[in-house]
Amino acid sequence: APTSGPAQATADASLSIETYLRPSVRTALTDVGPRLSAGGLVVVRDAFAADFAERMYRCLDRSTSWRVFEGYEEDFHYRHHNLYHPEEYPADLAWCSQVFSSPSTKAWVSRLSGRSCSGPAQFSASWYLPGDYSLPHNDIAESGENSNRQVAFVWHLAKDWRSEWGGALFWCPKGCYLPPVFNTLWLFNVGPESTHFVTQVSPYAQGKRLAINGWWTGPNATGDPVWKGPDRIGTGR
Repeated sequence: APTSGPAQATADASLSIETYLRPSVRTALTDVGPRLSAGGLVVVRDAFAADFAERMYRCLDRSTSWRVFEGYEEDFHYRHHNLYHPEEYPADLAWCSQVFSSPSTKAWVSRLSGRSCSGPAQFSASWYLPGDYSLPHNDIAESGENSNRQVAFVWHLAKDWRSEWGGALFWCPKGCYLPPVFNTLWLFNVGPESTHFVTQVSPYAQGKRLAINGWWTGPNATGDPVWKGPDRIGTGR
């Protein structure tokens, strides 16, 4: 039966991303709107409560449903392992997807980013194994009416990752090289200037580069899909 009153409020809170952010992070994030609006990358260390981060790390670490995805689009190539299909999610990942997709979370990220994020959330998990990578792209994509990607999120769950193992985000607008750090959340508004790539994971990597990632979507278009380089590079004219 439908719930209402205090019971409904408790249910809503259990599916709000704010419930699981550390209190100091919730306070600090109220001031990042201008940075996101200006096209900046927001990096939040120790973003979530420790028990929540550990719970999701164990979930991904134990999963046996990973699939390799490799593809080529114009000016873009990628190879990585993912959990994309909700019917294949472990129970804890399915629950986490509800947290990132809930109306209260969408309202929170809309306030944070200054963008309407009322569309369906696109949610998945990734595991970059040795040899995996993503070439430069800006995340712009339209998945249907009301489903333009507005705000991207990457929640890193790699433990004791060493920078020489690769798998870092290279943020092109500022030339920043950012290795994955456990329980770090990255946020940015998707747009033509949000170009980035994931460096190839070394064959000598010993850990697991695990992450939960995706986009909050909304009705407004955000630009062209990817930067298009020269048609030909060579000598002469």
